[in-house]
Amino acid sequence: MKPILIFKYFLFALLGILAVCFGSLHSFGQDRGEENPLPSFPKDYILEIWDNSNGLPQNAVYALEKDNHGYLWIATEEGLVRLDGTIPKVFDKESNPLMLEQTYYTFFKSPAGIWASADRSIVLLEKNIQLVIDCHEIADKTWIRAITENQQGELLIGTQAGKIHTWKEGKFSLLDFWKPDRTLEIFSFFKVSPSLLLVGTTHGLYEVDLKNEKTRLITSESFIAQKIFGTPEFLLVSNPNEGIYRLNNEGKMELIASYAEYKDINPSSLIVDHANRIWAGSLEKGLLVIENGSLTRYDYPELKNFTIRKIIKEDDMLYLGTLGKGLAVVKTAKVRQLKFDVLREKNIKAIYQDQDSSVWIGTRADGVHRVKGETIRTWTTKEGLIQNGVTTIGEYRGEIYVGSSTGISVIDQKSGKIIRTITAKDGLKSEHVQGVYSDSKGWLWILTRYGGIHYYDSSGVFHTVSLPEKNERTSFISILELRNKQIVIGSITGGIFKIQDGKLIENQILPLTPGEDVVYDIHEDQSGDLWFATHGGVLLYSGGEFRFLKKANGLKSQSVYSITEDPVNGIWVSSNFGVQYFSDEELAYLKESPNEKFFLASTLYNQRMGMPNSETNGLIFPSAILDYSGKIWIPTVEGVGIIDPFSLSGIAKKPTNFIWDELIIGNQYSPIENEVRIPKGVRMFQISFSLVDFDNPSQYTLFYRVDKKAGPWLPINDQRQLNFNGLEPGKYTLEVIVFRYGQIESTKTLQIVVLASFFETPLFWIIIVFLSILLVYFVFQFYFSRRMKTELEAKVNQRTQELSHTNEKLKEAVKEIEDQNSLLKEITWNQSHLVRAPLTKAMGINQLLIKYPNYSKVGKSKEQLEKELLETLKQLDQIVKETHSISENLKKDE
Repeated sequence: MKPILIFKYFLFALLGILAVCFGSLHSFGQDRGEENPLPSFPKDYILEIWDNSNGLPQNAVYALEKDNHGYLWIATEEGLVRLDGTIPKVFDKESNPLMLEQTYYTFFKSPAGIWASADRSIVLLEKNIQLVIDCHEIADKTWIRAITENQQGELLIGTQAGKIHTWKEGKFSLLDFWKPDRTLEIFSFFKVSPSLLLVGTTHGLYEVDLKNEKTRLITSESFIAQKIFGTPEFLLVSNPNEGIYRLNNEGKMELIASYAEYKDINPSSLIVDHANRIWAGSLEKGLLVIENGSLTRYDYPELKNFTIRKIIKEDDMLYLGTLGKGLAVVKTAKVRQLKFDVLREKNIKAIYQDQDSSVWIGTRADGVHRVKGETIRTWTTKEGLIQNGVTTIGEYRGEIYVGSSTGISVIDQKSGKIIRTITAKDGLKSEHVQGVYSDSKGWLWILTRYGGIHYYDSSGVFHTVSLPEKNERTSFISILELRNKQIVIGSITGGIFKIQDGKLIENQILPLTPGEDVVYDIHEDQSGDLWFATHGGVLLYSGGEFRFLKKANGLKSQSVYSITEDPVNGIWVSSNFGVQYFSDEELAYLKESPNEKFFLASTLYNQRMGMPNSETNGLIFPSAILDYSGKIWIPTVEGVGIIDPFSLSGIAKKPTNFIWDELIIGNQYSPIENEVRIPKGVRMFQISFSLVDFDNPSQYTLFYRVDKKAGPWLPINDQRQLNFNGLEPGKYTLEVIVFRYGQIESTKTLQIVVLASFFETPLFWIIIVFLSILLVYFVFQFYFSRRMKTELEAKVNQRTQELSHTNEKLKEAVKEIEDQNSLLKEITWNQSHLVRAPLTKAMGINQLLIKYPNYSKVGKSKEQLEKELLETLKQLDQIVKETHSISENLKKDE
């Protein structure tokens, strides 16, 4: 505990004791007609009902038992139910086709689990249905009455026909040395030792020695041994006609409870607890407990007149199987309630503890009440209260100030009389009073609507704090004196107001949306950081910065009405869903975490923990108190819840019962033993688990992650199933960390092996890589071959084009040559024909002229011949010129 708080509680407790002593002396002989001497803290209990409205298939319970894992199994007409304290799981023929029957009537606990018998079949229950045995062979015209195991693990099955059968390796056989002298019916078995079995029948109680294979009748044949129960050291036998007998060490039967005296005992419900007390359900109403011959009756109004058929008693918990009401779990409440009739189911508003340790409790419409020790006193309008609806309570100079929507009633603590009222006529800005608070200077602060911040100073002088015009309509609803003596006041839509020496020094607007800007409560922690309970969650102001705690971070409700410091470790916050506890370690994480996506572990206290109602009240002051003994008082819409943090501190003695349950792939459910192996090709699966706890399931907060490298822890809310999708083949470690009362309790691990198909194995990828390399090689080969071919084809084409062009040129040249040859031929022809005639003529004339004297008969003169020769030569010259011209044209064409 924090040292400052220890000193404070000690001081207040001492003052309270002194005040009570003096107060008692003063009131001795006083008229106590107004006091109601009722115990304020009787032993509280919680009764939880599990029926067809929250998970049971049907409300008639035939059998009740816990298996070796801690699960509670329930047999109903419509199937078997497994309960872990939070989530019921139904086993019926529709969901479990292996089941041969829907209704099982009796349970028999063994080291292997629970053997459940129906008319014609048996199932073994241990975390799940482990085995189904078809018993038609031995129960064709009878039914199963009793089951047990021998030393070899073989089943012994007793039937209504009086036979005992053994079941070994899937085969039935008769227990050959079980040979009663007469026909009888078997009712029950009780295993006294590994080799000694008691058999209850319609004609006596028998002892069966399994080792020596002998049978002995203990009682007379007229004795009906309907049920054998208790322990080997305290053996009891129920005879329906006579009563309950004890089998003593000498083997004699002693009647310890007569049914003539206890006529309403339901024999089928009989059990013995660890203190050898006999428990039984009444055929009329409630429970009976027989101890040393005396009878105690317990009546639970919640069960009305529903018959209790089965009972399990564990420490301070009771499990009751009923006919028509399902399962009732009775346990000690973690949250106490005041049992004064005047406050029963009343809508509680402001709560305040005065200097003499009395607790004042305001209500919505039933006045104000003072709880002092084991008495309670009430003030309403009949006693002069200004109004029966109370919004705030405070104390000033020996007087109690009770605020309402029509002003303040002042009660003198000594006389108990209402001595005056305070309204707008006395200076209040509004008669709707939201808060009354005494500070360390002896000033009384009064908060109202419409800009009303008032105070009475230590001299009793009334003052009103001057506010800016913009705050004239502001409503003020919460107040706190800080360690530096400043007064901080919370408002609706106006943020917070800091006041020093009666003057406003600062108005700080909070980072809240308009609908969230309601400051219900203010708390200053040991570090001087401020916490604000608002309509938008918890707001922390630390180091000049604001941080939020909202539903996404683990808060159960958007609206928070009060923040109360735990005297041991942490804080308590009240909301519409109960009271939530956060440890100092988690709050430090809130302050230090750089990530806004954090999630805090917490413990929720609601109706399942004993709260009168999970919905607490706000917009009142104070909206919760920490009394001088360290208990926290919480107003709810149906009474006061009182939490004792000291009784809840530390780790609970019982270890956490965390169980990996099933691997779920599609519609296939497989029990989890050691590790989980995911088949090839499966990428979507679920893993279910249980956290078996019937006492306080809300004390846990769970987080999980897959491998340490996977990132931060992820919160597990109320579900008990983790979904996985897309895990690559490989080995993983699933971790679940369990927080209990805000502290780390344990870490649970599960190995997950995701099997790879051939296409996901390393060999496949090696082959893929090899083939890829080959493919790349062939691609490059193809590419370069194609490129070389293309380049070669291009070169060939180019060369071909060049050759073709050259060929064309050659052809043209040849043609030109041919044309030239033709032309030359023509020229030659011309020369040979055109030149020859004139040349011959010229040559002839020349011969004539040379030898003219010899040719006298020519007929032409020499001059004529010379002239003719000249003409012939000119003609020949013209032919030569024409030939030369043709040759010149031939060169130009080239």
